[in-house]
Amino acid sequence: MALALLFGGCGDRIDDGFPSATDRQPAIAHPALEHDLGAIHGGGVLRILTRYNATNYFIHKGGQAGFDYELALHFAREHDLTLEVEVVDDDADLVSLLNAGRGDLVCAGLTPDGDLGRWTTATRPTNFVRKVLVVAEDSPIDDDPASLNRMTVTVPAGEPNREALLAYRREHRLHFFVTAGRPGADPEELLADVAAGRSDAVVVDDIVARATMKHLPGLRIGPVLGPRQPTVWYLRENCPDLRAAVNEFLRRHIWMSADGEPLRSRTYGIIYDRYFENPLTIRGFREAANRPDLSGAISPYDDLIRRKAEEAGFDWRLIAAQIYQESRFYPFARSRANARGLMQVLPRFGGAQGDSLYEPEANLTAGLRLMRATWLSYAYLDSLDRLRFTLAEYHAGHGHVTDARRIAMEMGRNPNRWEGSLAVTLPRLMERRHFSRARHGYYGGAETVSYVEEILNRYRSYMRLVPRTPETPPDVPPDGPPTESGPVDVTAVPELAIPPEPR
Repeated sequence: MALALLFGGCGDRIDDGFPSATDRQPAIAHPALEHDLGAIHGGGVLRILTRYNATNYFIHKGGQAGFDYELALHFAREHDLTLEVEVVDDDADLVSLLNAGRGDLVCAGLTPDGDLGRWTTATRPTNFVRKVLVVAEDSPIDDDPASLNRMTVTVPAGEPNREALLAYRREHRLHFFVTAGRPGADPEELLADVAAGRSDAVVVDDIVARATMKHLPGLRIGPVLGPRQPTVWYLRENCPDLRAAVNEFLRRHIWMSADGEPLRSRTYGIIYDRYFENPLTIRGFREAANRPDLSGAISPYDDLIRRKAEEAGFDWRLIAAQIYQESRFYPFARSRANARGLMQVLPRFGGAQGDSLYEPEANLTAGLRLMRATWLSYAYLDSLDRLRFTLAEYHAGHGHVTDARRIAMEMGRNPNRWEGSLAVTLPRLMERRHFSRARHGYYGGAETVSYVEEILNRYRSYMRLVPRTPETPPDVPPDGPPTESGPVDVTAVPELAIPPEPR
């Protein structure tokens, strides 16, 4: 990796090797589609673009977590929307991904940035932070700015606001180096480098620094680089209704007092405390055993799930994502409907395993037998719709899916498509005018739509973090640059494991 060094006194030029998502002209500078809140409600899915780190979004104990993720999830739930997450690299062209329709919001804890703000629209504040220098406890760097001379200060790759550091250097006429953090390293990893003596100092948000210091010893906060500033989310310029709804949501949850201090709602305060204040939850979030990006493991049952799923022809990470949705990997889970075990199989569908569904291997055998039979019954659908229909039927049952398909035909929609069809008509089974004529009656179909999309969303994250086989690297869903021809297909799950047809 080429080092990008900036020496004080030689100007404020940032070397080309210093990556930034906002220093270049976006490939798609303006919205390529009309997709405001009404269209989002029509599809039932809110898509966010974020970064994988301990603040924005990460996988913990098989589930999705992160401050920005949870805040966006609360907004989505208020609007009866399923939240879909797309993780982007530090140097991703966020403007183009947003304008192409890969996401509806950029939720990555970004501070207001002139370049990004040229092409997109910012929301009200989602938080308030200060940029600080974090150093080792025994570092010679102190409150005297001159102590920074000839030191090397690391800035995370893709950091959109480096001006605070440059302004601090100019103000105090200092001479120190600035280098970009290694690509893919999140702020916590760079702070660990400082604690281990591999780096002199790193620039991070103060809330990230304080949270990290609750579980990582050997650090202290050094000079503050500027005043408190807000973090915001970004959205397309042609989404006034979405912006108004998000701002109304944020206005109710975080605001400034008369004396300039941030005030938080109870809901917001719980989320904030979980990620930035509570030592117990913060330490739990950082335990390697609970994080597939640190341990390579999703659950205690990975080996068993891998073996049984691959025998049935499925990608084991898909089945792991489904098991999390069903039971949170708790083998003794039991629903009100008497569904049991990891895959929540009803005894009447358990076959030879009906009496042993609390045993993980027996439960997987029964659950995967049901999944495979359903998958084979939808052989005439394209692979992604086939997978969605299979998951939907596993959750809702064949009868309710059939009712939803009949409603789709009555509405002139394609009964063999998910988006714009079954994703719309399954929730209609909650409406009297539809369920009163349905063969199998009332059904809470909105829950099934969320079930399907949440599993696929989690599957995408698992693919990014954990390889399908131990010998191969994780699959990174392609983030190729959007084109002017229109939005990228954000629904596609790459490299689906398609079970072989029976001989």
